[in-house]
Parts: sequence; structure tokens; C-alpha cells
Amino acid sequence: MEPESVLAAAATLLTELGEAAGLRKDLSAILADNDGADPEVLADDVVSAVLAHPEAITRFEELLEPTEARRAVCREEVLDAVRLADSVPALESAADPSVYCGYPRIEAPGEVVAGWEFRIVVGLSPEIIGSVVGNPVRSDGFSWPLTVTVQTLAEGFTLVEGDSWTVDLRVTETERYPCHVLRVRADSKNRRVWSGTLHVLYSVAGEVVGLGVRSIAVVSDPTVLGECAEATSGAPRALLLPRGDEPADLTVTILPSERSGRFHFQYQSPHVRVPGLPDECYVGDDAAQYATSLITRMASRRGRPDLMAFMTGLGKEITDVMPTRLWNVLAQVAEAVSPRVPTVLLQSAEAYIPWELAVVPDMLSSDRPAFLGCQVTLGRWVLADRRITVPPPMVVRAASMTVISGVYETDGWQRLREAELEAATLRASYGATSVEASLTDVISYFRDGPIAGIVHFAGHGQHTEGGWDNGLVMIDGMTLDPTTVKAYDFPGDTFVFLNACKASAVQGVFGGYAGLVQAFLYVGAGAVVSPLWSLDDRDARCLALAFYHRVLKGEKPAEVMRSLRAAATGGDTDLASSALAYQFFGHPHMQVERVGQFCTTGGDAA
Repeated sequence: MEPESVLAAAATLLTELGEAAGLRKDLSAILADNDGADPEVLADDVVSAVLAHPEAITRFEELLEPTEARRAVCREEVLDAVRLADSVPALESAADPSVYCGYPRIEAPGEVVAGWEFRIVVGLSPEIIGSVVGNPVRSDGFSWPLTVTVQTLAEGFTLVEGDSWTVDLRVTETERYPCHVLRVRADSKNRRVWSGTLHVLYSVAGEVVGLGVRSIAVVSDPTVLGECAEATSGAPRALLLPRGDEPADLTVTILPSERSGRFHFQYQSPHVRVPGLPDECYVGDDAAQYATSLITRMASRRGRPDLMAFMTGLGKEITDVMPTRLWNVLAQVAEAVSPRVPTVLLQSAEAYIPWELAVVPDMLSSDRPAFLGCQVTLGRWVLADRRITVPPPMVVRAASMTVISGVYETDGWQRLREAELEAATLRASYGATSVEASLTDVISYFRDGPIAGIVHFAGHGQHTEGGWDNGLVMIDGMTLDPTTVKAYDFPGDTFVFLNACKASAVQGVFGGYAGLVQAFLYVGAGAVVSPLWSLDDRDARCLALAFYHRVLKGEKPAEVMRSLRAAATGGDTDLASSALAYQFFGHPHMQVERVGQFCTTGGDAA
């Protein structure tokens, strides 16, 4: 609202008001001596005075400029949107009773006024609301009825007394898309306009099955309505309802706070009662710089006697920024599933911190190293893009293996004989198909395929802070970067192993983050394994071949990575640093299944 239009409307209104009108006295006092006064301050005083006299608001809006009149129309629309209702009807089921597809339902006004009560509708929908991706899940995979727990994280909003941010919705064959109404108020933040975000987590029996996001603009008073761009839904995803798969023992969802450098930790478990409200941690505003410096610092310590002491100290630094209550919840989960190793799914909107390296304060088992990635079977997942579904896939059906490698003879890049041997062993043991690691051949492979099964890269990788050419280094000296990867689609089940230095490193883009892992998940990979820092190429070969030897015999990739990390830390410190560099992005219970003629000889790459 322009100060000039407000002051002009106030002057006209002043001439129309009777001598006894209270507003006339207020406006006269504001406008009497305004020489040298800040027009915006005067305009704010005028608006406050008018709002104290509701009988004058309509006329005041009529006197504003035509743009203000349009905003008045918007104001009425918003007033209609925030009118309270006791209930909201559930949506009708799909015509085909054999198919169930649930999407996040999050309905709220695009704009609200701070302090006003309004409603948020959370529940399930048979149709896409906003921008949603995902496929239907057939109802014969689970039993009716089904209880879906809906948890709403709404920082900056307060529940009206007597309500709860967590609600259980009962899904039946006759009522498949139930919902619930939350009555809330937006907090006042002494700002003219601020943006609030609703994160809604959906879980079944402690297993997260989906996530929805919705933005709301909050204005300081009704006269500001209409000045904000229309709020849009932010990447709600299809709900993948349980199909009898084994859920993670603990799911930790890390979501951004509205305060810079802070994140919320939310917990779900099928075994123990978890806190209903999230915990907050502060990682600082320089997490990206921290992650890059970690890569450099690790490279400088290879071969030094203090390597493991450095990594332990690093792990304690990470532990210090994590919520204390997380360790209490984890201990309860470990006790509930003892004696087996607990499984943890860590799905995160925070990209830079290697949570796997955190040192567990009270070790769950003294037989395993104290690092979180050794104490538990851990799978990470990315909450960064609407094309990456939640939760991760439970199985990758591999019909083939493709290995991308070659001979580096370009200036500046050392020949990797161990990587060449790694590729040759995969071809001999598992019948892997070769793709030359030149940019032309790799682009042709991504474009024409067929891409289905295991895609393995053995070669150089590079990452520098702010670098424009980060990614997988080809034998021709060119780099395959994350943005280029996103141009393609992996139509079939795909498991990606990037055995290249720094392949897990990420970089900021459009206010979020991007990297090779995020790019491959974006195009459809069901899981990715990659290291965060530089590796000895012999260690990389040995670890990769040991990984496939076990995974292709039926072991779960996350558990194989955990045991390889744990075994390596008991001996050679350089091997330990290589093993701890690897991150697994996928569900901790995910398995790779061979299908068709893939490796019918049952090869052995160990």
C-alpha cells in the first residue's frame, strides 16, 4: 500500500467525517503537523486509526487508489477463506475400487492475518493437489482398515487450545480419504509480511509414507492483504502406503526451520512412543563451507598417526549439534529390537553434515565402533526435490550391470589402475557391460540406455567450493556435472554406485542444494552409494568388490556398508577413513534382487 494513497484517502475521509466522530479527532492529530515526517510512519498511523473504527473501513478502502480497491476484493476473499467450520467433508473415492492412491491433502488460505484464527485441513486426497508426483498403490498390498498418523509441523503458528498437531485418520474401504481440521493462529512477528511453511508427515505404524509442504503468507493487518504473491504448494508427494515391507526401526526426518541455520528433527518408530513435537538443532550458517573444509582436512591427514583421533573428534563435533533427545529415542529403539542392530532411516532437507560420523554418546553396542554409521544400519534420503518420492523404494530389481570406466591419459589426471582392475573384475564376475568413461559415450548411454539395474562408475571425481565444474571426471578431461545428469530419466529400477572421490559432496543451487547423489535420485535411481572425500583407489576397489560380493548374494546394502565401516575401523587407519567416507542413500531395508539372466553364473567379485 503506497503511503501517498493512504494519506490522500485520509485527507478526504477527514473532510467527510462529522465534528463529533472519534476518528476525525485521531486523523486530525496525525495529519495536523506532518512537515518532515516519514510518509510510511504517517501511513501506518492512519491505518491503525482507521482499524480502530470499523464503521469507517469500507469508505476508507473506497477512497484508496484503484489498486487498493482490488486489494479490498482480495481481503474479502481471504476473509471467506478463514471462516471457521466444524468439519470438512472427506473426498470421494476413486471409481476403481481395486486401486488406492493417496496424496497429501493440505488446504489453507494463501494469506492470513497475524492473530486471526483460521483453519488448516490435513488428510488424504484421491487426486493431485498442487504439484505431486507418484504412482497409485494397489489396495491388495495391505489390509483394511488402515490408520494413518498425520503430524503437522507449523513453525510460527499456534494451535487453538484443545487441539493437537498429531491426529490419527482411519482409512476404510468406504471412507478412503478422511481429513481433519486444525484451528490455528499465525504468530505476530513485528513484520509487515512473513512467510510460514506447513510440513505434514504421514506415517503408518511408525513408518513414514509421505510428506506434504504448503506455504502461507502472514500479514500484519487486514489492509496488507493482497500485497503478497499467491502462495503455492511446495512439492507434496504421493503417499506410498505399506505393502507388508519391514519399516525402519527409527525414522528421523530433518526439516528446515524458518530461522537460518536451524533444523527440526521429527521421529517415528513402530516400537516405542516418540516425542510428538520436534527437536531443533543449530548447525550454523556456514554448513556448506564446513563440509568443503572437511573434505580438504581429511585429504591432508591420510597416513598420519592422528587420523582416527581426528575423525573421532570430528564425530563429537557433529554429535554436539544434534538434539540430545535423539540419543534417548535411539537407545529406547535399540533396546526394543535387541539383540539385532537397529535400522535408521534419516531423511533430510539438510545436505551438508555427515550425520553418519556422529559419535553415539552412550554406545548401543561396545562390539561396534562408536560412529553412528557403525552402531546402526543407516540409510539416508534426500528431501530436496518434488521428483524424489518419500519413502525410498524397498527393492531394486537388477536385470543387468553397467560399469563406466576407462584409462586416464589426460594431463592433470593420474591413471587409476586399481579402478581399471575394478571394472575388469565386475565384467568378469558379473557380466557387466562396459561404457567408456568419455563424456560423449556416457551421454549417449544416458540418452539411449537401456538403463536398468546397477550402474557403477569407477574413476575420478572432483569438488571445490563454488566450483563450476564439479562432478565425475571423464577420461577426456571433461566433467559430467549434476545439472547435466538431471536432463535424463532412468525408467527402470536402478542402483547407482559412484566410486569416485568426493562424489557425495553437494553445492547450493536456487536456495536448496544439489550434487551428484541428488541428481541421480532426481532422475529415478532407487539408491546411491558414494564417498564424501578422497579415497585411495586400492581401498575403493576392495570395498566396492566386497560390497557387491555380499549384496548380490542377498544381503541388504545398508547393512553391508555398516559392517564394512565397522570392520575397517579395527585395523588400517587409512582403510578406515576410506570406509567411513561412503554414504548410502536408500532405505535401510532395501534389497537388490537379480532378475532375468543377470549373472546366472552367480559370479564372485570378492
